Amino acid sequence: MSHGADDLLLLLAVVRHGSYAGAAADLGLSHTTVSRRMAALEKIVGARLLVRTGEMWEPSELGRKFVAAGEEIEAALGSLPLGAGGRGNTVNG
Repeated sequence: MSHGADDLLLLLAVVRHGSYAGAAADLGLSHTTVSRRMAALEKIVGARLLVRTGEMWEPSELGRKFVAAGEEIEAALGSLPLGAGGRGNTVNG
């Protein structure tokens, strides 16, 4: 199983939704898949990236660094010509 950009984007979704279920619904995954992938990512990192505060998951101090990396990946993907017609946000000329 690979761990990389996809897992950072998944972590970002969990933080934005505050729950595995919300992230799962948004991404078309099962709650179990989200939970398993977050546990695997934390195992690889060797530290908690998410902490439970009441009913919500929030990033730990280290998790915030991973969330920031996920935001950078999201922004980079958003700048690629992946939109309708393959043009995205590129300048045509």
